[in-house]
Order: sequence, then structure tokens, then C-alpha cells
Amino acid sequence: MSAEELKLLDELFDSCEYQASLEMIHKLADQESVEVKWRLARTVFFLSKQATVATEKDALVREAFGHATSALEADGDNFGANKWYGAILSEKSNLDGVTERIKQLENVQKHFQRAVTLNGTSDPGIWHMLGQFNFKLSEVGWVTRKLINSVAPNPPTASYEEALECFTKAETIRPGFYALNQLYLGKTHLALKQPDEAKPWLERAAAVQVRCDDDRICHEEATELLGKI
Repeated sequence: MSAEELKLLDELFDSCEYQASLEMIHKLADQESVEVKWRLARTVFFLSKQATVATEKDALVREAFGHATSALEADGDNFGANKWYGAILSEKSNLDGVTERIKQLENVQKHFQRAVTLNGTSDPGIWHMLGQFNFKLSEVGWVTRKLINSVAPNPPTASYEEALECFTKAETIRPGFYALNQLYLGKTHLALKQPDEAKPWLERAAAVQVRCDDDRICHEEATELLGKI
């Protein structure tokens, strides 16, 4: 496995060519490399986003989690392994029910923060993931918060201000790298009662070229929010 092969895999992923990425991974000689394992987990995870049948989506998320777990076991200090383990664990725990989702909140946060420590200066994606974690935790109602406090061993806390810092940091590292980051910048400003600051971010998100499911969600949600400002 060469640096050029890994670069090509990342380029295929960034271009939303997930099936081509999967096929290339299966052809690589070094299947046991942690760098291959977490990229396999990432690819299968994004293939799950394209699945239209619930059982297929569920199976792909769980397969991706198995690959992410294998990557983390291979090297617990690997940036990509921690980043994608946290992301896929979050999605898997959603499938396993509310109680399991709450129990895993601390674990998800731990792996995101570990990934930030390992490579937070050059990777905008991990800041976006941590931002989404903070945003979604901030918007839960008091009933859910009470449930979190009763179920989670060490319930994490978050604020919209912390979410905004994360999304802003991601944009600073690589402007325009991900339309969803622009969407969430807009959503966070709206949550903070700052519609003037939200509007330009939502306009950029609404104008995204739709190449994958994340782009579609981004375009639709941003367009809807702009209509309410």
C-alpha cells in the first residue's frame, strides 16, 4: 500500500464515488493496515447513507462499525480510527435505541476529542463532527436532558456557542470544504438568535451542487430555513 493509493482513495471519497472507493480498497494488498481499515469503515458508512431500504442501511452501518472497531483495535492512537469510530458509533447507537444512544454519548465525545488532539490542526472534518455533537446535544429538551442525566454514567454537556466555535474552526482550516458545515453554521447562528449572520451561510449551503445524500439534505434544509428568515 502506497501513499499514492491512499491519496486516490481519499480523492474518490471526496468525489462521493463510494462504490469505486470500496472496490479499490478490496484490491489493496495490505488489508490489515489501520489506514485501510478506517477508510473501509468510512466508505461503507457513506454507502449506508445512500441505502433506501431500512434493513440494508442498518446492515451497512453495523458492518462499518465492525471495520471501525477493527481499526481502533489495530491502533488506538490513530487519528482516522478515532474520528470514524466516533462518527459510526453515534449512528449505530441511534439504531440501538434511545437508552443505548444516551449511554454512548460520552464514548462518542471521547473519540472525537481524541481525534482533535491527534490532528485537529489540519483536518476540518473532525471539528465539524464535534460541532454537530455539541449542536445536537444543545437542542435536546428538558425531558431528554433529564433522561440523559439519569442514564449516562458521566453525561456530557455542550452549548450552541461551543458548536459555533467548532464549525468556525473547521471553516478556518479549509473554507468551503463541506456544505453541511455551512448549513450548521447557519443553523447555529439561528439558534443563537443571529439571523443576519445565519443568512449568508444558509445561502451558500442552499447553492451546493447535489452529488450525494448529504448534499441533498443540505440543499433542502438550507432552502427551507432561508424561507423562514
